[in-house]
Amino acid sequence: MSDIKIESCVTYETQKREREIQLLINVIEPDPEYQPIFISDEATFLDVTGKEKELIESRLEFYLKSELPASLNTPLWKYVDILKTKYSGWPEEWPLEN
Repeated sequence: MSDIKIESCVTYETQKREREIQLLINVIEPDPEYQPIFISDEATFLDVTGKEKELIESRLEFYLKSELPASLNTPLWKYVDILKTKYSGWPEEWPLEN
């Protein structure tokens, strides 16, 4: 009998927001070679890239043209929901016209 334990990861919420999550990952890690292959519902920005926290923050702030609406420790699917609440037209109507 094998002692190998396989643990499945839930991806339901992430899959529902796959396009928006990929857009954000493209902002912080434009090179597809360094982008994650798999993202679970528990994954955060700090989990999906090897970039330093400060660089992730600066790239997202530049993209959003404002301070971050949530911590980088927020699961990515929740981060997407927070962005959609704060910016009602995101990502379809982006960038916002000032």
